[in-house]
Amino acid sequence: MTLIESPGEVCEGKAFLIEHEVFEHLDHREKNGYERIELTIRFDDRDVPGVTYHAAVGNVAFLGDAPLEEMVEQIRRCHGPSGANRDYVLDLAASLRDHGISDPHVFEIERRVRGL
Repeated sequence: MTLIESPGEVCEGKAFLIEHEVFEHLDHREKNGYERIELTIRFDDRDVPGVTYHAAVGNVAFLGDAPLEEMVEQIRRCHGPSGANRDYVLDLAASLRDHGISDPHVFEIERRVRGL
C-alpha cells in the first residue's frame, strides 16, 4: 500500500515520537522508491511538525492507477527484508479497523489478497 499525494484528502493514522537515529533504519527500509517528506500533523487541539514517506513518481515498484487485480498479484508475490507484502496489507487493514478508520480501497485489496 502506497501513500501518494492527494491534495484535499485527509490521511488518518497514528503518529509516533521517535529518536532521530531511527531515521537511518526507516530510510533504509523505505528505500525502494519512497521519499521522506516533512508535513504538519494535526491533532485535535494542535498542529505539530512531522514526517512521512510517500511514493516517488517513477518508482519502478509503483503501479499507480493499475487495475486492482494487478496490485493484488504484486502484493501476493512480493516479499522484502521486512516481510511479505501480503502480511503488511492484512496488518494494515486490521489496524485501520482497530482505529475505526474505513478505507474501502484497502479493504477490497485485503479481501482479494485473502482470495475471498
